[in-house]
Amino acid sequence: MKTLGYEVKLEGLELTISKLDTKRHTGPQIRNVVMKNAAKLQTMTKTNMTRAYKKGYSKGTTKESTDLTLEDGGMTAIVAPHTEYFPYIEYGTRYMEAEPALNPAFQKIKQDFYKDVMDLINK
Repeated sequence: MKTLGYEVKLEGLELTISKLDTKRHTGPQIRNVVMKNAAKLQTMTKTNMTRAYKKGYSKGTTKESTDLTLEDGGMTAIVAPHTEYFPYIEYGTRYMEAEPALNPAFQKIKQDFYKDVMDLINK
């Protein structure tokens, strides 16, 4: 099964890591930022699905299949719907208009994530 994936990339990552190291931030602080923003992404995606999926055939399966998985000791979070047809809903087809839910949530949360990381560095 394929799922869509988005990445947040911080430019100047080496500088960011060196600042985290010099300020002696612990893993739990960074993991908390990852978890907090991933949970917000999952919630916002599901909220967007409730708003966007208004057609009569929608039964909530895609919304209910959207889960949050943590990897790399909590340093990587994956929020993904697990229905085969999710990409068709998100991006549309030649027969169906797109009903984006994940991408708008991601665009908002990536800004919050960046701000939270920078706040942690600047403490």
